[in-house]
Amino acid sequence: MRWTTVCGGIVLATLQVGSVRTVERAAFLPKGQAAAPQAAAPGDDAVPTDLKPLLVKPQSEMRLVTLRYTTDRSTLNGNYDGGRGFGRGGGRGQGGRGATQATPGPAPLSLSTTRIARLKRFDMSWQAALSKLAPDRLTPLAKDDLQSLKATIDANLKQLEADSAAIAELTPVIPFASTIVRLNEARMRMQDVNSQQSAGVLMDLTKQIAQLRSRLEAGLNGAAAGADALKVSKDVATRGAAAVDSLRASVTQWFNFYNGYDPMFTWWMGMPYKHIDGALEGYAAFLRDKVAAADAIVAPSPAAPTATPPAPATPIAEVPDLSELMSLPQDEMMEVVQRFVGPGGGRGRGATNSPGTGRSRQYYVDWLEALKTLEFDRLSRNAQVDYLFIKNSSERNIARIDFVPEANPPRKADNSGIPGPARGRAGLLMDLADEMIPYSPEELIALANKEFAWHEAEMKKASRQMGFGDDWKKAVEKVKGLHVPPGGQPAVVRDMLFEAVDYLRAKDLITVPQIASESLHMSMMTPEAQLSNPFFLGGSQIIVSYPTNTMEYDARLQSMRGNNIPFSHAVAHHEMIPGHNLVGFISARHVGYRARIGGSTPFFGEGWPLYWELILYEKGFHDTPEERVGALFWRMHRCARIIFSLMFHTGQWSPQECIDFLVDRVGHERDNATAEVRRSFQGGYGPLYQAAYLLGGLQLRGLRRELVDSGQMPEKHFHDEILRQGSMPIALIRLALTKQKLMRDMAMDWKFYGDLK
Repeated sequence: MRWTTVCGGIVLATLQVGSVRTVERAAFLPKGQAAAPQAAAPGDDAVPTDLKPLLVKPQSEMRLVTLRYTTDRSTLNGNYDGGRGFGRGGGRGQGGRGATQATPGPAPLSLSTTRIARLKRFDMSWQAALSKLAPDRLTPLAKDDLQSLKATIDANLKQLEADSAAIAELTPVIPFASTIVRLNEARMRMQDVNSQQSAGVLMDLTKQIAQLRSRLEAGLNGAAAGADALKVSKDVATRGAAAVDSLRASVTQWFNFYNGYDPMFTWWMGMPYKHIDGALEGYAAFLRDKVAAADAIVAPSPAAPTATPPAPATPIAEVPDLSELMSLPQDEMMEVVQRFVGPGGGRGRGATNSPGTGRSRQYYVDWLEALKTLEFDRLSRNAQVDYLFIKNSSERNIARIDFVPEANPPRKADNSGIPGPARGRAGLLMDLADEMIPYSPEELIALANKEFAWHEAEMKKASRQMGFGDDWKKAVEKVKGLHVPPGGQPAVVRDMLFEAVDYLRAKDLITVPQIASESLHMSMMTPEAQLSNPFFLGGSQIIVSYPTNTMEYDARLQSMRGNNIPFSHAVAHHEMIPGHNLVGFISARHVGYRARIGGSTPFFGEGWPLYWELILYEKGFHDTPEERVGALFWRMHRCARIIFSLMFHTGQWSPQECIDFLVDRVGHERDNATAEVRRSFQGGYGPLYQAAYLLGGLQLRGLRRELVDSGQMPEKHFHDEILRQGSMPIALIRLALTKQKLMRDMAMDWKFYGDLK
C-alpha cells in the first residue's frame, strides 16, 4: 500500500492490497474533500494574516465511512500469507515504535484462498450495510461517495474471483502451495506448532517438489515423455517461479519465528528446513531457466470451477455503526493547525509539546496576532481546542526562545558506561510546562513516592495471601520463578491478549472492533534488541522478549525471570488492546475527524496504556495474588521511573544509582535494570519520557473521575471518544470532552492530582 500523509493522518492515494490492485479511486478522499493542505515548506515562515480563509469547508459525511472500509480491508489483507504486512496504520500512538506499514511497490499474487474467503465475507458485509443507507437523506457529495464506494466493493469482489482463478491456474506447478500457506498463516494467527509433525511436513514437501521437477523434465522431453509428464506454458512457468519465491519467503518467516526460541523446534527443524529451502530455491530457478525458457505450446485445458466461497459470518459485526461515523463532526481548523505545526509536527519520542522548533520569536508573535482574526465562540469545540493549542504552543515557544538554559547541567558520574546528558531542573520545568503539567520535579517525585507507598501496601496484602507475610520481595521472587519453559512464551502471551479482549467486551468498557481483535500479530525480539528492551514492545504487533539458544546462561535466566507469567499478564494488554495497538487502529480510521495537534506526546502515548493497567487492576482483572504481584511490580516500576529519571536529570543520581534503585526498591533483575536505565538515557528518549507513563495514566484517571465517576459521561463513550481525539496533551483532551465553556484566554493549568504543596 502506498500512503499519503494528510494533516497528521493517513489517506490513500494509490491502494494496492496484496496481489490485488483494487480499483479504489484515489478517491477515498470523498468528493468535496479537498486534497490535504500542504504543510509549509521548510524555511517558509510566512504566517497568514487572516485565518478565516483557511477554515475547512463542509465535507462529505461519508468521508470517515470510506476511510474505514479501506483501512479495515487493508488490515484484513495483512492477516494472510502474501498479504503484505500487518497494515495497521499506526503503532505506538501514531506510527511509533512497533509500527508496521505495508511495503510500497508491486507484489506477487497471494496464494491464500483463506484470504480470498475472508475478504469476500468482508465485502459482502459492507455491501449489506451500505444498502441500508438512504441516499435521499445524504448531501449530494455524500451520495456520490456512496455510489463510488459501492462500485469499489463490486470491483473488489470481482478481483477476488480473478485471484481464485489465477491460483487455480498455477496449481499444477505449485500443488504444495496450500500446505506452506497453512503453516505460515497458523503462525500469523499465533497458533501452537507441533515441531515433529511440521518437520515431517517439510520433508514431504521436499519430496513433492522433486517429483514435480521430474514430471516437468519429462514434459520438456516432448515425444519421449511418459504419461505422468507435465507440460506448462511459459507464462505459467514464469508466474509459478515468482510464486515459489514467495512461498520460500513464507517458509523462512515461519522458520525464523520459532528457531532459537523453541528448543524442540530448533532440534527437529534444522535439516528439514535446509532441505525445503534448497528445494524451493532450485525449483524456482528450474521453472524460470528451463521450463519458461522452453516456451512450450500448451493447449488450453477446460476451465475448472475456481470460485472460493465466503468465510462464515464473524461473531461480532465487522461493519461499524455507519450512522455514528457519518454524524461525527469535522474539525474546521485542520488546515490552520497544519500550517502552524509545519512538516512532521516537530515532535519525537519524549519531545515536548513545542512544534515548529527553529522558528523565530516573531513567527509565534505573528501567530498569536493571526488567531485574533477568528471568532472563537463560533468555532466547533474541536476547533476551539485547536485554537487553544496554537495559542498555548505559541506562548510556550516564545518563553522557550527567551529562556536562557543552564550551561552544562550537572550529571552525576559513575562507572556504569551509560552515556546521556542531564536535562537540569530549569529545563525540566520548561518541558513540564510544554506538556501542561503544573507540577515541579520535586512535587512529581513526592507524587511518585506517595504512589509507591500505596503500591507497597497493596503488595503486602498480596504477599500475605501467598504466605510470605509483609516480606513482599519474597513474593516477587516466587513470582519470578513462574515462567514457562523455553518455547512456551508465545502461547502464553497469545492467550493473555485474547483474555484482555474478552474481558473488555464482557464488561463493555470500550469498543473493540472485530477487525482489530482478529488482527493481532506477534514477533520475537532479537537477543541484540533485548540488551536495551528486556520486556515487551508493541503497536502493530506485540514483540516478545524471551531468551534464545545464543544467549549466555545468566542472560537466559534473567530474561525468563523478568518475563514470567504474572509480570506478562500485567502488561500484555498495555502493548496491544486496549493499549498501543488499539490507539493506532482507531487513529488511522478517524483522519479528518479532528486535527492532529502537535504530533505525539508520551503522556498520551504511554499514559493511555498505563491508564488501563490502573483501571483493570481496580476492576479485578487479576484473579490471583500472583497476578496482582505482577501488576503491582510494574506499577511500582512506573513510580520508580518518575523518581530515577527526575533524580538523574536534576543531577542528584548517577545511572548506577538508578540501576541499584530498580534492583533494591522494585526487585528487578540486575541485567534488566541496566537495560532499562540504558534505554532511558541513551535510547533517544526525551527527559520526561519515563515519567510520562504513570503521570499520563494518572491524568487520564483524574479525567475519568471528573467525567465518568460523576455521571457526566458513560464509561464506554469516555474511552471511545478519547481514542477518536487522538494523541495530544491530556489537558487538551480534557477541554475537548468536558462541558465547561471554553474561552480564548482561559488558563490551561489543571492539577489532575490535587495540590502537592
